[in-house]
Amino acid sequence: MVDTQKFIQYFRTKKITSFTYLNITQFLGALNDNIYKLLIAFFLIQQLGADRSYLIFSTTGAIFVLPFLLFSSNSGTLADRFSKRNIIVFTKILELLVMSMGLMAFAFESVAFSYVTLFMMATQSAIFGPSKYGIMPEIVEIEKIPRANGLLTSFTFLAIIIGTFLASFITDITDRNFILAALSCTLISLAGVMMSFGIEYTPPSGSIKRLDVRFLRDIYKTLKVSYHVPSLLPAILGSAFFLFLGAYVQLNIIPFAMEALGLTDVQGGYLFLLTALGIGTGAVLAGRISGKVVELGIVPTAACGITICLFLIDYYSSSLTIIIPLILITGILGGMYQIPLDSFIQIASPNESRGQVIAATNFLSFSGVLLASMMLYLLSGVIGLRADQGFSVLGVFAGCVTIYFSFQFYDYVSRFVGMILSKLHFSTTYEGLDNIPSEPALYVCQHTAWNDTLLMLGAQRLRMRFFIQNEQEHKGWMKRLYKFLRVVFIPEVETLSDNLESIHSIGKTLRRGISICIFVENMAIEDEINMILSSTAFCDVLKAHETKIIPVKIEKGAKEKSHRFLPMLMNRIHIPAYLTFYQPKEIA
Repeated sequence: MVDTQKFIQYFRTKKITSFTYLNITQFLGALNDNIYKLLIAFFLIQQLGADRSYLIFSTTGAIFVLPFLLFSSNSGTLADRFSKRNIIVFTKILELLVMSMGLMAFAFESVAFSYVTLFMMATQSAIFGPSKYGIMPEIVEIEKIPRANGLLTSFTFLAIIIGTFLASFITDITDRNFILAALSCTLISLAGVMMSFGIEYTPPSGSIKRLDVRFLRDIYKTLKVSYHVPSLLPAILGSAFFLFLGAYVQLNIIPFAMEALGLTDVQGGYLFLLTALGIGTGAVLAGRISGKVVELGIVPTAACGITICLFLIDYYSSSLTIIIPLILITGILGGMYQIPLDSFIQIASPNESRGQVIAATNFLSFSGVLLASMMLYLLSGVIGLRADQGFSVLGVFAGCVTIYFSFQFYDYVSRFVGMILSKLHFSTTYEGLDNIPSEPALYVCQHTAWNDTLLMLGAQRLRMRFFIQNEQEHKGWMKRLYKFLRVVFIPEVETLSDNLESIHSIGKTLRRGISICIFVENMAIEDEINMILSSTAFCDVLKAHETKIIPVKIEKGAKEKSHRFLPMLMNRIHIPAYLTFYQPKEIA
């Protein structure tokens, strides 16, 4: 007999991280999903006839989505109550059993059994999802989660690309021998089981919540909890919209290729592969841009780009040479849109209910898939719009979402834009970066010029609100910049204790998880901080939010002009700047 403990220990002693094992496990699962879904579709077309293909695809699509809607909430509860690693191993074993059922369904040429197998395949995927995403903060360091999510998403879409190709390829080379084709899926499942044992054990998160068949009520309660966590509910809704968007593009791309571009259905399928390739690329880019901190400022920017691309696809619908890069760019922007949202949901979700939050996100996401199918039927079957016009309608929806996120994530966008402008405008040297806390803080520094705001935004990765002493008249363009950054003009620090409006605004900002930067005119920063500490009302606000005070010194050099063309150009743009962050001061 095989010693299970030795088998597991073999994987753990290898110099491979748990995240790598998780990534390989989910890659093999996604690969199997995409191969098997198409194999069943090909099998049913052979059994029922090509003239019923529309009914076959709509039925298989509904059956595959149904378990995600029915079991997502309880799957999240399981992930919160039990070891997520053990649940992952269980689902991979279940997948192996389901693939064995698939072999039998093809062997007996049973249509009904094929549908049952597809339902079971989707069920194990629905159980796997919350644990897959929920385990990330337990096996990956917080600052590495955005990049890890980028890799996870990239491998998922790589699995979609390879799976879509292999399903057709295996069907062709086996001369539609579905038993041999299903055997390949069984072998992939076996490999997934072996890889899942390499993931290190993670303890249960401590939730005592029980399973409840009234999952809609659970989802509603989870969303209510998410509402009280800053930016979490908008991130959940944004993630769900992405699946709606992707599902509509997937469903509409082949009719679009046939109607507008004159391609065959198989050739049209390659356009969707371009989208998947783009999403994987965008996911990696988003992970690299985010670095150690989730960069939600990318989301509205990417959504705006997606909106423009959707309208351009309709406008240039007859030109294949333009459509190919547009679809690829749309995919890249989609990946950049999705990764920050997924990363933020994982990090911001309360630990004891993280699985439920992810499950609720999955439920809303797969509801979006159903809505995409309904929208396609409504636009094409009822209203009679062409496939290319459908992309413009989708662009209208994407535009509305862009406007929504521009308001919801305004502080993230302004910080992201400010960071980019800072890197373009300054060549900055930092000292004391270790003194910058991971939680919101109060920064006090001398105000030397309008671009001090850019330096502070580029120096740290948290959202920041600026409070500037209103001692001078500003130009029109500077007023517009300050309005974009939501700068608050305040009186001199000595009178802050009497300015309840400013103190209330500072407290509200800290409560939302946003740092405060107070720009003062006095070069003696310590004197200004002492004045702050002498204000009882101000200190009460800082104590309530356990906020540290950090003195900051800003120095700027002069532009260099005696260089050759390119260095001279860069030095004319870049201003040398030096930022020093001193030791935080605690409130007594």
